[in-house]
Amino acid sequence: MTSGLDGSASSGTGAETGVPPVRAGRAGACVVGLGACVVVPVGPGVPVRMALVGLGVVLLAAWAGVLRSAAAVRAAVFAGPLFGCLAVGMLSGWPPAVTTVLVCVLPLGCLLLAGRHAALGPAAPWLRRGSPTAGTLWLSLATVVLSALALTAWALGVRPEPAEYLRELQRLPLGLAILGIVAFALVNAVWEEALFRGVLLTEPASAWGTGAAVVLQALLFGAAHFGGFPSGFTGVFMAGAWGFALGVLRVRSGGILVPYLVHVAADAVIGTLAVLILR
Repeated sequence: MTSGLDGSASSGTGAETGVPPVRAGRAGACVVGLGACVVVPVGPGVPVRMALVGLGVVLLAAWAGVLRSAAAVRAAVFAGPLFGCLAVGMLSGWPPAVTTVLVCVLPLGCLLLAGRHAALGPAAPWLRRGSPTAGTLWLSLATVVLSALALTAWALGVRPEPAEYLRELQRLPLGLAILGIVAFALVNAVWEEALFRGVLLTEPASAWGTGAAVVLQALLFGAAHFGGFPSGFTGVFMAGAWGFALGVLRVRSGGILVPYLVHVAADAVIGTLAVLILR
């Protein structure tokens, strides 16, 4: 047990016990608001939207401080640098690989550094291997297979224009293309799992319980993929369902390793299928 900002005991799950329900609910809303800001699509072509989202992150971070909620402050410490890395990378025209590495390292580093303060610890109780069971292994396999089948059916039915990075991979020999896909999957899953199955699952759970937090992070995960592959509301639904399964795996395994490995495996399989199908 460690003391939280609320002056109450905080367990190793990140929950804030002894906090009045109203304050806990406001803290949960603050966390979800920060998550919503991060998933809003921004870029150099929409400077006003980027500025408004950045202002939203700043205001929500300030609100977290006013609430004196360890959960909300931890979320702000992670979401602020994450949005900053994404915004600066886009505005500066950095290669996507550079921005991706930064969002994998800087937000988590800031969170772990903040966790050295007794009032904010444990900063990332989700950052553990966990204990996989036979049930989680079967669910993991089903998640990878079903997501690959669903995306294959969507791609064959819609025949979307492949994204630029897929077109570049298609110009390479298949072996090198697969290596590129796996490398991307290994890195991309780091920050997505840290954000969704880490911060956005753990912190709202302290206000509304684990079940609600699993659903909330899945909804935000789906919204984040509105402009992804697949895109639109179909992409939101498919990514949301996938995010829900990953959230269940995170809870049942007790750590981030299983959902991370499933995320990597699914991304690698889906990316390979996309390179082969979308020609």
